[in-house]
Amino acid sequence: MKTGLSIVGVSVWAVSFLLLSLPAGGGQAGGTITGRVTVDDVPDIVMVSVDTDQILCGDEVEDRATVVDFFGGVANAVVVVTGAPWVVDPALPTISNKSCYFEPRVQVAKTRSVVTLTSEDETLHTTHAYDDRARTVFNIAIPIPGLSIERPLRRPGVVRVECDSHGWMRGWVYVTDDIATVSGSDGRFEIGDVPPGTYELTIWHERYGGTAQTVTVSHGLTVEANFMLR
Repeated sequence: MKTGLSIVGVSVWAVSFLLLSLPAGGGQAGGTITGRVTVDDVPDIVMVSVDTDQILCGDEVEDRATVVDFFGGVANAVVVVTGAPWVVDPALPTISNKSCYFEPRVQVAKTRSVVTLTSEDETLHTTHAYDDRARTVFNIAIPIPGLSIERPLRRPGVVRVECDSHGWMRGWVYVTDDIATVSGSDGRFEIGDVPPGTYELTIWHERYGGTAQTVTVSHGLTVEANFMLR
């Protein structure tokens, strides 16, 4: 009986020790990077004339290449922790043709993952993707809403997505081996579960440019890094 109690006691002690040894936050051993992407001057909203499917799309659509809030926060900027491979796989991207726009406009994806192509519009759209050398990655016609097609993303790089039927439609998938995220509507971003270490934090935007910066990530702590784009 004493031996049994001793074994149970040791087991409970061992489990307690292991639990206390695990990092906070469900066992993830990383830190967090937060920040905001901004510009000095808030650009005017630019409208583009529509020459096809006006009943569905309207006479004009907004050029969403630069989505900036009232305080200068830049949406749709990709922030990459260069040299930090994905710890948790990101959600698989979906490109939806919705109200004559690609939604979402900018996404990140892990190399060798897949992207789902779909449509909510009652018209023919083509989801025509090009790599950074202007070579076609895929070109899929989606004539009816609800159709869903998967295509592989085999190589890292920036994939530009266009619709051959509607010239203003544009989307982007940033395919990478490294941890990355996209800034929100207010320009803010947060990247969690980054392994401790020193990294180059790079930024990509379809129209603006920004300067990379060095960040040091520590276990369980949050480091802030802000970008001013030009």
